[in-house]
Amino acid sequence: MTLSASDIAAIRAAEEGLAASFEAPDPTAWVPYYTEDAIFSGPGSATIVGRAGLLEIAPQVVISSMQIAAESTIGDGDFAATFGRATWASGTKDSDAPVVRRRFLMVWRREADGHWRIARELLSEDD
Repeated sequence: MTLSASDIAAIRAAEEGLAASFEAPDPTAWVPYYTEDAIFSGPGSATIVGRAGLLEIAPQVVISSMQIAAESTIGDGDFAATFGRATWASGTKDSDAPVVRRRFLMVWRREADGHWRIARELLSEDD
């Protein structure tokens, strides 16, 4: 069983929600887009394990103008993997903050509530 068009649409909607959540008044608004057992690894930083770990670092994460561009998504059943690129300003909106460019691999899992959440994320430098 491959992913349906509605599964892909739900994942794209989750990506859009994640990107928008970084500009929410609540600095932890992006964390629920990850599973309880999520693992996040990015260049130059320690691997973060679990939603609890993400909640610990959330107040220090200041990101705006995030754009997520999925290049391919594959999956089966309740799992999907998306490869793509992301850009964001590493600071508040309209702050002239530096722009960050990354490649990503996100592993999504559909949870019991029907929502797709990121279970694993790996970021790397983009050329």
